[in-house]
Amino acid sequence: MWGQESMITVGFYGDAEEAAMWQRLLAELLPDCQVVDLLSDIGRMCDLALVWAPPPNALNNLPNLKGIILQGQGVDHMMADETAPRDIPLVRLVDPDMSDALSHWAILNALDFWRNGSHYRNQQLQRKWAPLTQRRSSGGIVGVMGVGAIGSVIASRFAALGFQVRGWARTPRSLNGVEIFAGMEGLGAFADGAEIIVSVLPLTPQTTAIMNEDFFGRLAKGAFIINGGRGPQIDDDDLLAALGSGQLAGAALDVFRTEPLPADHIFWSHPKISVWPHVAAQTNPATAARQVAAAITALMAGEEPQNRVDWSRGY
Repeated sequence: MWGQESMITVGFYGDAEEAAMWQRLLAELLPDCQVVDLLSDIGRMCDLALVWAPPPNALNNLPNLKGIILQGQGVDHMMADETAPRDIPLVRLVDPDMSDALSHWAILNALDFWRNGSHYRNQQLQRKWAPLTQRRSSGGIVGVMGVGAIGSVIASRFAALGFQVRGWARTPRSLNGVEIFAGMEGLGAFADGAEIIVSVLPLTPQTTAIMNEDFFGRLAKGAFIINGGRGPQIDDDDLLAALGSGQLAGAALDVFRTEPLPADHIFWSHPKISVWPHVAAQTNPATAARQVAAAITALMAGEEPQNRVDWSRGY
């Protein structure tokens, strides 16, 4: 344990305004904590790093570094950084506020699809009054890919709305009101006949292009895709083909293979795709500070922090 007179130095990578906010929030919880610029001379002597996407080599040659704390849940960018030190504990942020935000975004897009929102917006532009037959208010099949800290919240909330909910995970687990399918051997049965798919999966070799022609073909005709996981989980060409054939009715995408999405990308103008600029669940320092403080306390004490990432598994 650090001495009472010792200052904990957190190297932060981001703009000065963000650093000042983290300094204020963390100082309320850990009075002996100071937040400094990771790339400054004092930052190079930091005890811990609080970052999202630091530049290559920014986390190397830090002699006092005891842990890296991410400002979000996704870790694929860190896995792709070959310069990131694999011998240093990596902690991801699993903030309940992010679970709430992502579940709101998923439900917003799902219900807009389920209640024909796009159709009626187009009718409004045409000044046309032509009601469609209403889908049943309950019983539609929603599949949630990834039922961890965030996905389990999303799945439970869809179940509370009356949907028939399936969950897909890497390993077997249980979740009240949700039928769970596990492993690649369970993916086909999970997809069969599903009308709405919500993905909040981490990006791993196993989940790359997991939503492809075969997967889309197993869904109900006219299904809807909601991707809040990572862009490479969708095969873009297969998505466009499924939208073109009518196998898929539409897609709401918050994540993409390249971000920001290039200005000339076909997704921007596609009538069946809703583009969101990676805003489904943004980190709120005011709600995340306690979790960051807990990680700092554990790492400084040499204890195992919550939500530690397994470098070998990629999440």
